[in-house]
Amino acid sequence: MPINKKVVIITGASSGIGAAVARRLARDGMRLTLAARRLDRLQQVADEVMALGGEAIVKQTDVRNREDIEMMINAAVDRWERIDVVFNNAGMGHDKFLVRMKPEKLRDEIHTNLTAVIEVAQAVMPVMLRQKSGHIINVASLAGVIAMPGSSIYCATKYGVNGFSDALRRELRGTGIKVSAFCPGFTPSEINPSLKAIAEGQPGARHPPGLMPVTYVADQVAQLIRHPQSRVVIPYSWRLLVIFAFFFPGLIDIFLPLFLGKDTLKKK
Repeated sequence: MPINKKVVIITGASSGIGAAVARRLARDGMRLTLAARRLDRLQQVADEVMALGGEAIVKQTDVRNREDIEMMINAAVDRWERIDVVFNNAGMGHDKFLVRMKPEKLRDEIHTNLTAVIEVAQAVMPVMLRQKSGHIINVASLAGVIAMPGSSIYCATKYGVNGFSDALRRELRGTGIKVSAFCPGFTPSEINPSLKAIAEGQPGARHPPGLMPVTYVADQVAQLIRHPQSRVVIPYSWRLLVIFAFFFPGLIDIFLPLFLGKDTLKKK
């Protein structure tokens, strides 16, 4: 399938990384199904996509609802008769210490970040298996390879996405379907309060190390679609820390909160 004709589903497409990826893929002339809960924001992104030379349909979707997922898949197939890429991007984070999280928020974060990722992949697999081709890109985050204080539930879900992606890739070996775990670091977006403050330019917003513009992240996704890999970790400057965290976890326990400028529960 020529790159400028690929059919791509993007979940969480109404803002942040999802919207930036939509705009970037539009420049390559891809055909996009944009999915999220906020229909008005989706339509704005779709208008931008078409102005940039891409094609887009919008499908209001809550990925926590299996029926919505199925309708999203069907909308793409009905329009273009195939699905080449799923960018499994919808996610959320409360950025709170576990003891302060309400149980319903905890369950919601797990459902959105992990269960929904699995269900979207499961729902699109029959289409890709019929085609004998496809690419599932699961957004797993840097927090899925380095556990970060104050984000325990978010990290648990993203570690889960990484493990799921590895296992699914091995399950699908020989089918023509590729599976990637995409692990970006800090990016201004609406995914949690601290990153949303940066995205909105709020005074006093704390900029974590390695903060990347969404346009850079979107470029990396476009590159991943062209040249699939099992896992991509960005920014590249963090890769050494990932290796260090694997071999020397005790030192990371001490060093990482200082590096991130995160307060501890005790200080609160």
